[in-house]
Parts: sequence; structure tokens; C-alpha cells
Amino acid sequence: MTDYTVYLLSERERRAYYFTAAALSVVASLLFYRSVLFACAGIPAALLLEKTWASKRGQQRRDVLLDGFRDALYSISTSLSSGRQLPDAVLLAGLQAKEAFGATADIARELLNIAALYNESHSDIEELLQSLGERSGLEEVRQFADICAICRKTGADLERVALLGAEMILERIHFRREVQTLTAQKRLDTALLAALPVLVYYFSI
Repeated sequence: MTDYTVYLLSERERRAYYFTAAALSVVASLLFYRSVLFACAGIPAALLLEKTWASKRGQQRRDVLLDGFRDALYSISTSLSSGRQLPDAVLLAGLQAKEAFGATADIARELLNIAALYNESHSDIEELLQSLGERSGLEEVRQFADICAICRKTGADLERVALLGAEMILERIHFRREVQTLTAQKRLDTALLAALPVLVYYFSI
């Protein structure tokens, strides 16, 4: 099963990363020093920043998984409110994710795998959801899985509690996306300000 808290760059991604790093080093060397030789100084930096880039790619993958889980949560909530059992709701959400995002999408693979394991080995679906929550590194997935597990252990009304929990989790995801949008705008503004002296220098040559 995939551990989304760890991301290993594929060979294709590593080649693309080092090609981009080399191209940027050459451009910076020609711009500031008028010599390609200074591009060699960027090699150690590229080696050090590879893990940072892998971490960023891992975060991007988790963001895509979270978006898929948000849509799946809508589907599961609708299914539970219409009287379906949780395993059936998860299966339907997986099929809908497969249709919407493709069979290779992480959320589709995970939900369909959970449904398959439940049907084949009769594993507790709550434990399977909790496993996804741990592997995903996403608090929202863990919270929903814990809600389902608590309802099962205490005999609480799963439909009612899960719907309330899903509503709160969806609001949290929406809030997280708003914060990410605002911080992305701030980072863009900072990058533009940082690039301004370079542009001034370039056009003044």
C-alpha cells in the first residue's frame, strides 16, 4: 500500500529536475558573470535541494488526494443519507472517482482497494479507512475514519454522525484551500519583488 508521507522521485522526474536546475544555472551565469563556468557552482545546490523538491512533489500529490477525498466525501455522505451501508457507499465513491479522475488516480485506487479487501477478506472497513488515513498523512481522512470507527464501537447512528462529521470536514477542506490560495498569492508577490532587481539589472545592461 502506498505511503503518501514519503515521495521518491522517478528517474524521469529526477532527469527533469536536474535539467531544469542546469538550465537555470547557465542562464544565471550568463546573466551575471557572462561565463558558463560559474554554472558549475549550482551543482551542489541542486544536489542539496533535490530532497526539498521531492518533498514539494509529495505535498502536491497529497493535495490532489485531498481534492479527490473531498469529492468522495460528498458521494459517501449522499449514499449514507439515502440509506446505503458504509461499504457500499465507499464502493460507489470509488467507482465515481474512477470515472471522474481515471483508474490510475490515487483516490480511485484507494477506495476501490478498500471495497475489494472488505468483500474478499471481510476486513473491518473502518480499519481499512483508518489505514488510509495514516498512510495519506491527511488529517481530514484520519478524522473521517476515526468517526466511522467510533460509531461502530459505540453503536452510534453512523448515518447521522458521519454526515455531521463529513460536513465539518468539508468545511475544513474549504477553509484550507482558501488559506492556500491566499498564501500562494503572497508567495507570488514575494517572488516578483525578489525578481525585480534582476530584471532592472538585465534591462540596464
